Amino acid sequence: MINDQTTETLKNNVSSPEGSSLEALINRPFEGYTYIKKEWVDQEDNIEKVTINVTLSPQNLPADWSKVDSFVMMPEWGTVPLKRSWILRLPTHFQDCDQYLFHYFFHIHYTNASERISSTFSQLIVPQSFEFIDYAGENLFVRLHWSVGSWTYPQNTEMECDGIEWGSEFSVSNLPYRRDDPLFYNGRALVMERLPAPRRFRAIISAPRRAEIKYCFQMSSLKNDTLENFWDNNFGRDFSLTI
Repeated sequence: MINDQTTETLKNNVSSPEGSSLEALINRPFEGYTYIKKEWVDQEDNIEKVTINVTLSPQNLPADWSKVDSFVMMPEWGTVPLKRSWILRLPTHFQDCDQYLFHYFFHIHYTNASERISSTFSQLIVPQSFEFIDYAGENLFVRLHWSVGSWTYPQNTEMECDGIEWGSEFSVSNLPYRRDDPLFYNGRALVMERLPAPRRFRAIISAPRRAEIKYCFQMSSLKNDTLENFWDNNFGRDFSLTI
């Protein structure tokens, strides 16, 4: 647990932002979360546990470390030196902005009851747009399969087709609630038949600036009321970009 003295030390030594929460309401197109894996490697003996402590902030404002969220990092047994990791869930937007600062530090606890605090790290979280062009007009759904870094924690983001309003009856925004619903699939197929080819599918993700994003696409077509899935992974090499 971080005491008042530790909090005051952080306020005096860390230039960080005001107000924080690790999650945002899902209230706009492509709103979602980014999962980022953070690691700590033991360089000393007799470490009992390590916590990662996180806060978010608008750009150019000091952080309120009294609202810090702390997580005990999980040891990856068998690694030498011992590696500890934790998956953080960051929102697409923070305080209605699509760019914000993500701050974190590590708190090391030793078996002799002593403690140490690491330096504080800050990363700018920024949006990145993706587009998939369906030239044949055969796909009902297109999903972005991606990860920050070399597939350390893969995740999926549904892409919406131009011409379908986000939040409408047959938008992919309803897919979490109507998955495997033939009425939803057939209704979406009828809507998409009215859209000329090529069709453009789009998605927006958020990730740390200068991070490498590995990604590929999963396409789904409706055949006899059943979804058939296909992959575009750059012939097994996947795609990548740096934000």
